[in-house]
Amino acid sequence: MVKDLQSDLPSGTLVWTHLLELDIVFGLDWTPLVGGVPAKLARSRARALGATYYLVAGSLAAVVGCGIIHKSALTGGDPLDRSKPLHSAAAIFALTHQEGVVAFVSFMPGKGFWLVAANSGLVLAKTDCWFACSDDVEEALSVLTGRFPNIQILRSAELSKDHLPDWLSRDINLHSRLQKVSCARHLSLRVACLAVLLGAVFWAMGARTSESTTQLPELDRDALWQQVYDAFAMTHPVHQPEQLLSVIHAWNQAPLKPGGWKLKQIVCEPFRMDWHCAARYQRVKRLALSEHLDAAKPVGWVSEFTDLEHGVLRWHVASAASAFKSVAVTTPLKKWISYLQSVAPLFDSIQIGAGSLISMTAPLGREGMPLARPPQLKPLTRRHIAIKGPLRSLSALKGLPIPVRWRGLHLEIDAPVGQGISRSALTVSLTGEIFETTE
Repeated sequence: MVKDLQSDLPSGTLVWTHLLELDIVFGLDWTPLVGGVPAKLARSRARALGATYYLVAGSLAAVVGCGIIHKSALTGGDPLDRSKPLHSAAAIFALTHQEGVVAFVSFMPGKGFWLVAANSGLVLAKTDCWFACSDDVEEALSVLTGRFPNIQILRSAELSKDHLPDWLSRDINLHSRLQKVSCARHLSLRVACLAVLLGAVFWAMGARTSESTTQLPELDRDALWQQVYDAFAMTHPVHQPEQLLSVIHAWNQAPLKPGGWKLKQIVCEPFRMDWHCAARYQRVKRLALSEHLDAAKPVGWVSEFTDLEHGVLRWHVASAASAFKSVAVTTPLKKWISYLQSVAPLFDSIQIGAGSLISMTAPLGREGMPLARPPQLKPLTRRHIAIKGPLRSLSALKGLPIPVRWRGLHLEIDAPVGQGISRSALTVSLTGEIFETTE
């Protein structure tokens, strides 16, 4: 048995000779990297686990995959060619599935069922692993579905060198290539020697450096802070009321009762500037076939069937978000709260949370000190918002005068809630964030 980092992976890592130029590695330990420099954190993680190889994926959001790969890992026990590149199968899957959350399951002869999942192009932790039976796989998938209701699950009957999926047959680039963990002791010695050399150079040039430093021009504080706000805006698009309604308008294309199937739920989640949606169906007639639901799907939608009784139609709505602009957040608190209070009778519930300050790392000046925030760039806060009520009431949100970043949009069918005018068989739930400026 090959020693592996994940205690729940008794099969260990596996290396395939793929084509003639490289080897494919299965079964790495994947961990998110939070804070600090990803490359440095990845090396520390690999050394702490005693790994021989590792791979860093991502930039702002990053993960590291670590593994112990012995010479005997190659099929047939051939010696491992140190010059031959090693590539991660999980990283290749993530690089070829960069939209939304996608999982892949297949049976690997002699190993068991292999499961990998990626979120926006990054491998998820606790995947890239094997399971002994299909029940264990389904249990793991149910956990992923609970975390990501809009997950897309891809299945293949067999994964072997003779039966490669399309994503593993494409051109493979350097972004999936593993790096060898360097010896920390030798590295420390080289760093120490370099430090002595640099110290001598800086000592000799100390006076000159000191004089030139005082002559450097001042950094543009406003421009540097604007870059910080722009970086935040790129990763936090907001959704105008008309954009939200355009996502809901697409629901009208979902067939209600196509060929013995019944629509039970629609779930939509944003991804960058688009929305990814899934309509979930249940088989209600014994003669209903999967091909009946597939034939009823609108143009551009795709169908998926998880078992005999359930099916899913998936689609996406493009360009249904806007770039966040902090200067546009000028609506007074009492005004938008009053608006929500005025439309509250149309819904079953509207809840908002307490405002929390959004932390932004200040840019550094010439001397390495944080620069003060310019007065024209106000601090930002966010509040959680949750709305539940009948589908027909969502048009009342057109007048909401505050930027909202919606995180989820769910439609439940034949599950009436509320009383009076807020009661409906089509119940919508929205969750998101409200952005404000503080004085």
